[in-house]
Amino acid sequence: MRKIKIITDSTAGLTLEEAAKWNIDVLYLTVEIDGKIYNPKTDITPEEFMVRMAETKELPKSSQPAIGSFVEAYEKYTAEGYEILSIHLTEKLSGTVNAARQAADMVEGNITVVDCDYTARGQAFQVLKAAEMAQSGDYSVEEIHAKINDIRDKTKLYIVVVTLDNLIKGGRVGRMQGFLGSLLNIKLIAKLTDGQLEEETKVRSNKKVLQYCLNLIKDEPKKIQQLDVVHANGLNLADDFIAESKEITGLTEIPLFFADPVISTHAGTGAFAFMYYTD
Repeated sequence: MRKIKIITDSTAGLTLEEAAKWNIDVLYLTVEIDGKIYNPKTDITPEEFMVRMAETKELPKSSQPAIGSFVEAYEKYTAEGYEILSIHLTEKLSGTVNAARQAADMVEGNITVVDCDYTARGQAFQVLKAAEMAQSGDYSVEEIHAKINDIRDKTKLYIVVVTLDNLIKGGRVGRMQGFLGSLLNIKLIAKLTDGQLEEETKVRSNKKVLQYCLNLIKDEPKKIQQLDVVHANGLNLADDFIAESKEITGLTEIPLFFADPVISTHAGTGAFAFMYYTD
């Protein structure tokens, strides 16, 4: 029976129950607010983070796990006889995957580092499937990698940004520099494409946001296998989207998650995102 360990980072938004069930090791990105560093695992909840972010004048800073944290994890599991598949958010948004690659070069053993091209639950889709396959003991690292690449290619992630302030301050606007964020009452809908945020459209009301997003689901030519929703105090839009998406897709369960603090830092208050993969 093969021993394969799945490692990821906290931006995947895994619940503690998911990580425990599938034996996934999660390395945490930290956030800094007014000079104080918080680890989302132990120091601050996503809800508390939103309150702190609203109170501070400066945009909170996020930091990737230290290379030493990766080295420590890789050495631990390779010493226990594991092969490692380490799956991380797109390098277009963070240096996390590059830190993982550097650590892998420093450790003896079979370590495969993957840039999943996504973040949030778009990342979790790949991580959870990899962990399920690894836990069975029936698949090689190469077979698992091929499967999660297939999921990646069939994944789409959209995010609704109510205020562009955090995206602009954080330099995460990608190819959206031409967007006129100063216009009043404009909501931005962006799509994560090739690991980078790109403008999908802009609308002027929550009603039009909801209709546009639902149309994306209606117009999807392939059957949606999994649809997850993440919000950063954007619960009203998220709830309405979920209720109507269930009727459109026939899915009985569309999970809702509060955004990881690192995601909320860049998306800003009121944001919500939905991500899915198809057959």
